Amino acid sequence: MFRISKSQVKKWLIFIAFVAVGAVLNVAGNYLSVTCFDNLFYLDTVGTMVVAIIGGYFPGVLTALISSLLSFSFNPIAFYYLSLNVIVALVTSFYLKKYSVRERNFIKIFLSYIVLISLCFSFFATILTYGQGQEVIAEARAQIVQSLTNSLGVNIYYSFFFSNFIINLIDKSICALFAYLIIRIIPDKLKSSIVNVGWLQKPLTYEQKRFIEKRPARKMSIKIKIIIALITACLVISFVIASMSRMLFISYMENRYLDEASGVSSLAAGVIEPDMVDEYIEKGYDATGYKKVQDLLYKVGNTTSNVEDVFVYKVAEDGYTVVFDVDREKQYEVSPGTHLDFDVSVLPYVDMMLRGESFDPYITDDEEIGYYLTSFSPVYDNSGSCVCYAGVDISKRDLDSYKEQFMTRLISLCLGFMIMIIVAGLWFSKYHIIYPVNALVKTVEGFGYLDEDSRKKNVEDVRDLGIHTGDEIENLYFAFLQAVEENMINYSYMLQNARNFDEAQSGLIIVLAELVENRDASTGNHIRKTATYTGIVMNKMRELGYYKDQLTDDFITNVIKSAPLHDVGKIRIPDAILNKPGRLTDEEFEIMKMHAPYGGEVVEQCIFMLPKAHYLSEAKKIAESHHEKWNGKGYPQGLSGEDIPLSARIMAVADVFDALVSKRIYKPAFAFDEAMDIIKKDSGTHFDPKVAEAFLAAREEIREAELRFRDREEEEKEKG
Repeated sequence: MFRISKSQVKKWLIFIAFVAVGAVLNVAGNYLSVTCFDNLFYLDTVGTMVVAIIGGYFPGVLTALISSLLSFSFNPIAFYYLSLNVIVALVTSFYLKKYSVRERNFIKIFLSYIVLISLCFSFFATILTYGQGQEVIAEARAQIVQSLTNSLGVNIYYSFFFSNFIINLIDKSICALFAYLIIRIIPDKLKSSIVNVGWLQKPLTYEQKRFIEKRPARKMSIKIKIIIALITACLVISFVIASMSRMLFISYMENRYLDEASGVSSLAAGVIEPDMVDEYIEKGYDATGYKKVQDLLYKVGNTTSNVEDVFVYKVAEDGYTVVFDVDREKQYEVSPGTHLDFDVSVLPYVDMMLRGESFDPYITDDEEIGYYLTSFSPVYDNSGSCVCYAGVDISKRDLDSYKEQFMTRLISLCLGFMIMIIVAGLWFSKYHIIYPVNALVKTVEGFGYLDEDSRKKNVEDVRDLGIHTGDEIENLYFAFLQAVEENMINYSYMLQNARNFDEAQSGLIIVLAELVENRDASTGNHIRKTATYTGIVMNKMRELGYYKDQLTDDFITNVIKSAPLHDVGKIRIPDAILNKPGRLTDEEFEIMKMHAPYGGEVVEQCIFMLPKAHYLSEAKKIAESHHEKWNGKGYPQGLSGEDIPLSARIMAVADVFDALVSKRIYKPAFAFDEAMDIIKKDSGTHFDPKVAEAFLAAREEIREAELRFRDREEEEKEKG
């Protein structure tokens, strides 16, 4: 069962309080702007800057969204800038989050950031003003724009952009300065708690996160898939909500206008004296009470700002006869008694009007007359007969303006929440999925298997991740940890078995070599001594920098392992020749020389039987070519120079040296110095000069090894 630790609860409480304080800072700055600066400076991004810089994009966007919604209660203009404030939180986070406020170049970065967001605000505000008009501009800013336009004689939108940019530079500089000071005084421990609130594992360093984020996916990363899914879902939901909201808003406003038109026309019908209608038509302004009724109709028209015209018509089959025509602006009033033809828009209702019936308001949409919602209310006399109709024209210009304002606010709100949902989804997915999975991958890529400590470290590195997402990812983590622990144990067993097998294999090879050596009564510990000498000379060559590309650790190990097999071909040489006490005849020597190709054949058979014993490939080269000479006068192939395998050239020196200092049935042992002189003399003819130089340079080590083997042989003789 997933449980949140007390420390995690404490971190989240601190996180929530931090966002709340940031929102309060924004709202306080906005309130100060309204009450003291008439919205000349908004001062509403201090909290957003602080939270976004310290906490990152998610808390920054959350702070901007909350503060904009709260500020709307006393500053309607704030609603128009909701989405922009959210975008500013994103820009702040991605632009400044990676920089420390104590870095030398932070001030320079901060200044460029102020210019950037000032340009964003100015550009967005200019577009918004172009679409919405002056109502989205604070009065103080509007006055500056108008003054600048009049003095410079430029387009109002250029003036607006330029003046807004200057004002925003000042505004954002003030906000940035306060944010900078606040960030400097916040304790590092509190910052760390806020930064690490989302982690459900051991927090990664900045470099580790950058490595993970830059790591290419095979086709498409989880992060991109989540972003695509969130954007698609948000766009679909936003479109549906916006469409339905617009439809409901228009329906509500039109019904409201219809009710308003019906109410005003009914009110106008109520002030008409039915019995005086004919007199009003005949005498006009001179009729008794005409002026009084006209004033009442003016008052009726002033009950709402949307009324354009109030009129009273007597309807006949050929048109209207004007009884009253009250234009609020008093520019287009028609005199009483004037005959008017029916408007095209009223034609569907003429029959109903002739019968004195009521009907619903209708829309008048005429290029010359305008776009109106018209309502007629019948006026009845005491006998119930309709004597005229009181009508009202209500302009729909305000309705269109309300639609635009509503859609602008709705789009700003939807965009703000859409960004909020996307960043929240991305933020949570990073800490619940992306970072844990990629941290596992990165840890596995860093596994080492060379020794027991490395394998233990592999397990500790996985355990140290401490993933506790409380879901399938955590299940995967613990299953993976268990698998790694078991694999490391099994790997250790496997290596030990491989070592045992290798040792057994090498032991069998040594036994084979010793069987061959024991046939030669004169060689003693030749195979062990030559193996030791090859190791000494190869290390000295690497120290001198010779053949460094070839003298790898694996090569040296393989040559030392292979050295005992250099004379394995002697197994096919007759004993009479192998152990002859005197010098060999030419024919016998030719037979003896065959031990080199025979050795290659024997090792070839070993390779076939032991294909994974990779060192046998060097053993074959040594067995076949250790009697080749640098000048090309060796056997069996007469190779010269670097055509002779390096392992064979090394063995040649070791083999000759041991043959010189060892007693044979056909010769006494040479003195050490005498043998070293022969090696030096034959450098460049018999031996590779670099190998010979390294051998001579390792003189003391060679001498020590040679004495050690001599003492061992004497001990064996005494025991035997």
